[in-house]
Amino acid sequence: MEKVVRENIEINPINGFTFIGDPGCDGLGVEIMSIFNAACHEASGDFMLIGGDIVPNGTTHYYKNVMEMTDAVIDKPVYVLPGNHDTLDYESFFGLKNYFLYNSRLLIIVLDNSKRVFSQETLDLLQRALAYERDNIVLTFHIPPPNKITKNSVSTEEWDKVLTLISALKEKVKFILCGHIHSYFEDDVNGIKLIATGGGGARIEEVEGIEAPYYHFVEFSFDSNGVLNYSRKPVSFSKAPSVPLPVLKSLEKAFAGECQAYMRYRIYAEDALRNNKPGLAKLFYAASDSELYHARNFFYSMNHVKSSLEAVSESIANESEEINDIYLNALHLARQQGAGLAAYAFQDARSAESVHLRLFKEAESTLAALPDVPEKQYSTCTSCGYTITDIDSIKFCPVCGAPADKLLAVEKI
Repeated sequence: MEKVVRENIEINPINGFTFIGDPGCDGLGVEIMSIFNAACHEASGDFMLIGGDIVPNGTTHYYKNVMEMTDAVIDKPVYVLPGNHDTLDYESFFGLKNYFLYNSRLLIIVLDNSKRVFSQETLDLLQRALAYERDNIVLTFHIPPPNKITKNSVSTEEWDKVLTLISALKEKVKFILCGHIHSYFEDDVNGIKLIATGGGGARIEEVEGIEAPYYHFVEFSFDSNGVLNYSRKPVSFSKAPSVPLPVLKSLEKAFAGECQAYMRYRIYAEDALRNNKPGLAKLFYAASDSELYHARNFFYSMNHVKSSLEAVSESIANESEEINDIYLNALHLARQQGAGLAAYAFQDARSAESVHLRLFKEAESTLAALPDVPEKQYSTCTSCGYTITDIDSIKFCPVCGAPADKLLAVEKI
């Protein structure tokens, strides 16, 4: 990661660069950092530009954490824009808040508007940068200018200060790049293409009139005619590097342990409630929730997150193995050993997994042709775990006979 110590930085002739927005303002947990990590590995630009909010707040240890991880996973220059979360120690780690990058055909101007204003210092830098006139000028700052999509922008009065300075060269200003909005949209702002992208790790926001994107970054590259083009790229975890085998084994063991602890604490919590100990139940529920997030973090750390179709295909293989091998063999063994309750549990599980297998196979077929499967109302038997898609037509669980009040609808997350 680069610390900018001078306002004008000459860069070698490049084929392109990568812009990624808002990786850290929702915290630097493993899930978020795994998204940013995957994007860093997949990015093909000659350098990366982070559109602000690399940390949740600008205190020293957050900067140190994100810099250590970034330096470990990316071997190309990384430049940072100041965002509204990048406060306090920003300049100690990243240097100047206003600067520009240039070569013979490209001028990228980084402006600080993290406080929703373009200060006189920022405007003076812009004016000096424009003296390096190039055929491709890119303005970058964190909070978008006034636009037709969102009101979460700088004021018209503030934007007019910039517009006045760039008016003579406006036809050469090809793009305005911003973050701040945790979504993705494009707009035309005073005849300039605006790209607002905040899909680098923070939670995706609902923006009216905009279809919520997946986590993403934007690649810019020159074509054979010297035209600067762009494309949005979804983050793909499959392209992150494999984890060293000894580390992977440790992560798998930790993941399995946390999953078991999650269920164990939930069961203890339920039993505490039956024993009229609500205080103890809450303690066990709290511990259970914690283990769930630990397990999630270890799973992300293993780079095991798959694309939608890959996840379904993997699930089909796992369900088939459980039905035809693991649980079937376990069922026979339990019967041979006279372990009736265990045999009963394995039989119930096989029945439930057979439904999962059918549903996943249907989903796999659908996803081969369509972007998503039809949204259905699923219910789960809280007694045996059977999955039900036609709850209105049954009065009790077809596997264990549990009454309808134990068949709970799966709520949309």
